[in-house]
Amino acid sequence: MKKPISFLLAFIQLFFIGLVSAQDAKKEKLISLQDSNTGLIKLNSNSYERFTEGKRNYGLVVLLTALDSQFNCVPCREFDPEYNLVAKSFQKNKDSKNLFFGHLDFKDGQAVYQKLKIMSAPNVFYFPPQQAGEHKEFVKYDLARSGFSAESLAEFLTKQSGYKVPVSRPLNYLKLATKVFLVVGAAAILKLLYRHFGFIINHKTTWTILSILIVLTMTSGYMWNRIRTPPFLMPGKNGEVNYIASGFSSQLGVESQIIASVYGVLGFSILALIKSVPQLDQTSQRLGVYIWMACIIFIFSCLLAIFRIKNGGYPFKLLL
Repeated sequence: MKKPISFLLAFIQLFFIGLVSAQDAKKEKLISLQDSNTGLIKLNSNSYERFTEGKRNYGLVVLLTALDSQFNCVPCREFDPEYNLVAKSFQKNKDSKNLFFGHLDFKDGQAVYQKLKIMSAPNVFYFPPQQAGEHKEFVKYDLARSGFSAESLAEFLTKQSGYKVPVSRPLNYLKLATKVFLVVGAAAILKLLYRHFGFIINHKTTWTILSILIVLTMTSGYMWNRIRTPPFLMPGKNGEVNYIASGFSSQLGVESQIIASVYGVLGFSILALIKSVPQLDQTSQRLGVYIWMACIIFIFSCLLAIFRIKNGGYPFKLLL
């Protein structure tokens, strides 16, 4: 009775030893392939299945591309060097034996493309470690939302894998020298121009005008337009053209120019009433007050009318 039990125990022990050895063999193979190709592992359909299926005591990142000239995949060519940079940078990390970077091109992995029903490239998948019997789905890196930069990919992998993924870009000496040359040249030109036009920079009127322009630009919704890039105009009913979008959550491109102009004229009218009118004779002062007050009331009425378009429920108006 003892012999069958000992044989059974020995068999189970050998089974687990073989299983662990098989897992170690997969990891050792990945390490060997990584060291021989500066951190990047070239995959085909068979090696992709081998390293992504079953138990994994490592994390694996796979880039799927279609770099062949017949596909003309511009995004693939743009993203490939960024991905290679992340892989090469991580090879110097102390955790480089626990997270690997693979690359599968369409010409070497058509079976994988068909199996996953992939119709576009590039794609980046992260396969986390998994135990025997588990089936963890890969995590896809959203290139459209996160972008093609190596830094964005490294941030994604750091969050998913738990390992710090750095990006070490090589120094571009030509670009650096060009920037230094341009800075020195600009400084020399400014020094020469300052002798003749320095009084403009030091004059308070220059800074007053510049400050007013910045205030008008920022209060008109210019930054919203830069971020959201709305249409400049919008067609309305019966062939009309809408210059102002209703509601506070939307805006047209021309709308910021209209608001800046309204604020500018309103501010100029108040300034004229304060500065220019007191310098006139008594008869002209009375006329100037009437003119500029009428201008202020009319422009403010326009501003209130625009507010009513934005907020349809606003019940008050001035003139318009």
